[in-house]
Amino acid sequence: MKQFILLFFACLTVLLVQAQVRVPVVGQVPQTEKESALAVEQEEQDISVYPNPSTGIFTVSLANTDAKTAELRIMNVIGNEIYREKLVRNDAQFSKTIDLNSFAKGLYYVKLEADNFSAIRRVVVK
Repeated sequence: MKQFILLFFACLTVLLVQAQVRVPVVGQVPQTEKESALAVEQEEQDISVYPNPSTGIFTVSLANTDAKTAELRIMNVIGNEIYREKLVRNDAQFSKTIDLNSFAKGLYYVKLEADNFSAIRRVVVK
């Protein structure tokens, strides 16, 4: 019985030590300061898609960016691009109302790209 308990604690200790050791993931690249700054900058960009879910008409807006132009793309669930437009900033933000009533109901992806910024949001059309 003593041997069983000793073996049990030895196995438990090995498992705990292995769980605490962090093994680097193959292909994982350490993040540089520049990449960290870019990630923070991207978080500061305010992109919104509303209303979501929508009846087919929704608005896409991007604020807190210095870019003068942005490219808006809308893709269906299999990745086919169904809408593309180059947006020009008015006032402090980009804003565009989209009408997808002529397309099937379902899930769509809204991709917005500007200088050093790219974001994808989902929108559901009911």
